[in-house]
Amino acid sequence: MSIWEKYYSKPNPVYGNKVQFGMLIDISKCLGCHTCSMACKSTWTDNPGQEDMYWNNVNTKPYGKYPREKGSKDPVLYDYKNSNLYEDTPMGKYPNLWQFYLPRPCNHCATPACLPACPTRAIYKRADGIVLIDQNKCQGYQYCIKACPYKKIYYNKATKTGQKCIMCYPLLEKGREPQCVSSCTGKIRIFGDLMDPNSTISQIIRDPEKGARPYRPESKFKAVHRYLNKGERRQYRPDWGTIPSIWYIPPKNVPPEEAEKYFGHALKGLISEPYTPEGPIKFPEG
Repeated sequence: MSIWEKYYSKPNPVYGNKVQFGMLIDISKCLGCHTCSMACKSTWTDNPGQEDMYWNNVNTKPYGKYPREKGSKDPVLYDYKNSNLYEDTPMGKYPNLWQFYLPRPCNHCATPACLPACPTRAIYKRADGIVLIDQNKCQGYQYCIKACPYKKIYYNKATKTGQKCIMCYPLLEKGREPQCVSSCTGKIRIFGDLMDPNSTISQIIRDPEKGARPYRPESKFKAVHRYLNKGERRQYRPDWGTIPSIWYIPPKNVPPEEAEKYFGHALKGLISEPYTPEGPIKFPEG
């Protein structure tokens, strides 16, 4: 059974949603220009307390390693809160250097870790699969921030609430795409309903040989001005078990063993990269 069949061919067994909006992002074509980040920020996070929030950010991978002083025995720490810390620092030795850009919105997971962690039930999943935080119910306990392995929930000190990517649902309700999709200069994102077997995004995820080409009225393959590379479609850190709704075409210039650390097959990826100074969060089975 394919990953698509397992997760998207039937209603969500936990939350019952029959629609799951998501994205497919072709990493090899990401320019690292941060246009998506700026479009998102200027639209949603220009209020007090949101100065350091980037609901959609583009990380350089590998990144986030604090440099150690010579002779120090302190462990190398990773910081997912600083969106562009130590950006553009490649790994490897010349001439075999590698790095890649990783756009990271909230994954709006099929089984989000943040939702059950909320003691006030402020976090909920809409009928279209989008995960939101009710600002009127949120009491700012920040358990959701600790629970999210992707570190994509922020605490607003002005409102004393948790806030995160809303997948531009007010724009979706007007028939528009999310800002990070429509603003992308490289046209590397495909947005749609993962549970619709006839949607462009689900067709491309199920068939690695397909790529979205510029829209031609006679083709009925509506993906305007976009062309994605062929190859595997994977989730970022699927081994964390939340079933992310953001999918990627992994970069081509990365050693396979390194790409596996970031894009391991569902529930079988490696966990050698810690995402908090304390180490990985343990999720209960089931």
